Amino acid sequence: MRSLPLLVAVVVVTQVASQPQGSSWRKPNITTSLEDRVLLAQGAISQAISELDSTTSMFPDPVDTYGFSGALYSLLAEFDQLTNRSRYAVDLVGYFGSASAVTAANFSGLYVLNNGLNFGHGAVVAYKAYNNSLFLQFAVQAWSAAVPYTLTQAALDAGKTSNKNFTLSHDCQGVSMAGGTFWSTDPADPQLVVLATGSFFVLSALLAEATADPKYLFAAVQAVSFIRSHLYSHGDVVLDGLSANVNDKCALNTAGRLPYNSGVVIEGLAVLYSISRNTTYRDMLDELITASLATTAWQNDTGIIQWGPTKNGDGSVPRGLVAAHLRNAMSPSLTPSVLAYLAVQYNAVADLAKQSGGDIYGASWIGPPGTTFDVGSQINAIQALISSLALNDTASSSTSFLFSLAPAPTVTSSVSPRARPSSEKAKQAIGGIVGMVLGALVVLALIGALLLCWSRKRRYSRLMTPFVEAPSSALDMRDWHQRFDSLGPPGQGPTPHNSKRRGGMAQDRNFPVKRAPSSNSWAVPPPTLAQVNGAGRQAAALSFYPNQGGLGGVASEERTREELTGILSSRMSGGSAGGFEETLPEYRTVYGG
Repeated sequence: MRSLPLLVAVVVVTQVASQPQGSSWRKPNITTSLEDRVLLAQGAISQAISELDSTTSMFPDPVDTYGFSGALYSLLAEFDQLTNRSRYAVDLVGYFGSASAVTAANFSGLYVLNNGLNFGHGAVVAYKAYNNSLFLQFAVQAWSAAVPYTLTQAALDAGKTSNKNFTLSHDCQGVSMAGGTFWSTDPADPQLVVLATGSFFVLSALLAEATADPKYLFAAVQAVSFIRSHLYSHGDVVLDGLSANVNDKCALNTAGRLPYNSGVVIEGLAVLYSISRNTTYRDMLDELITASLATTAWQNDTGIIQWGPTKNGDGSVPRGLVAAHLRNAMSPSLTPSVLAYLAVQYNAVADLAKQSGGDIYGASWIGPPGTTFDVGSQINAIQALISSLALNDTASSSTSFLFSLAPAPTVTSSVSPRARPSSEKAKQAIGGIVGMVLGALVVLALIGALLLCWSRKRRYSRLMTPFVEAPSSALDMRDWHQRFDSLGPPGQGPTPHNSKRRGGMAQDRNFPVKRAPSSNSWAVPPPTLAQVNGAGRQAAALSFYPNQGGLGGVASEERTREELTGILSSRMSGGSAGGFEETLPEYRTVYGG
């Protein structure tokens, strides 16, 4: 029994040592009140909105800024989620409607795939925030535009795809490349990059979370399988991309380790784990978060994100970390470091990048402050500011969230017995030892012994009563009646908003990376409807392509954009939503809305 306290101490020390938080991080606590943080984020958002073209609802010069417009829409919906507002609900209907008429009705955009996927991300976040099916239609349109540029096994077997003019590599190091998404629509560009594949991964996972349609889940699993097999180095951050041209022999590009690549994968893994509860994804998420917080590829000992020659900030890692925390997708031992890291980024942006007396932000989060508006710099800064809203209104960043994003507070606790911190386990063990000592002291008193046993039995019963685990993600604004728990293990820009690429194909074909060998391929068979909906139902063939008759898991009844806009506007002002949609979740009025 004497060894038990030592064992508990070893466990506690091991958990603390595993956390990547650096003692030299700059300002890992937030002392700014939540109200002031909301106002600061609101000011940055208003500055960005004021720069939109009044006709297109997009930033000027869409050739260079197309993806940033979609990123802003996503930030507006995310802001409303985190503050339980509906401030931008009606505005976003108009923004998406106008943007859908620019360059392409399906948000495919110009040249770069991940730019259009930004609109999809914003649309599905808006759908979950406001529960209006028009946003879901926009999200599916953006997802569908990327499907033809995502490799399938059939295309790899044939060695060609209709939108590229070169021969495809069948595999790399014996592992299929199915699930990789091309970065560019240029027929001659062979690059499969994380920025595109990861954005498709995130959107697919979010659509699976929102609709329970297995085709989105299959697409998400295929995407993460590609990343895990080809661009993921064990214990390190995610690499950038590789060539699918057979003549390039799977050459990795020279961009190296960039924060936005790991950021999008963190977000996708968080969503995928929340809908599958597959611990394989959680383990991968924990490893990637630990590596991202400890890497020197984009930060120094201050902990401030500063990548590239100009030491720019990046919003993708904060967004991914917030997704992981909101969904309780990472191990509890990582939470203090993650929240401290988010605080570091917020404080850097607020202190060092903000214009004096204004709401313009510079590209670098270590300074100098912004003086003229730059859309990419502003978008990155807004993401860091919004991410701070996930931190409690206290002086410490290592505490829980203030806002509950679930539609109704019906769950008593979202912590399961397996997630109890080690300190609680230590208290239980010590309590048991004390109880046994007291029992020995009163063993001669029969009545006292019986009372003690009865008391200990009641106490033990209370300790062993499991907490009720939340039935769905904290971000899911809809009432879920269907989960993916039956699925088995998968054994068988700047940020995602960036519209320009850096680096080319590596001349050195032996660019160092530890890829998964063929025996560890993450290629998995597609989940069937029988797996998702339970045994006994007819299994249906899956396809990446949307159903001809509707939107997969969405009700087939359609409404015009004008009807849906009117309905949403009515609901935001207290009117009836009509009978064809679910009731809009009630919003807490902490800050109005």
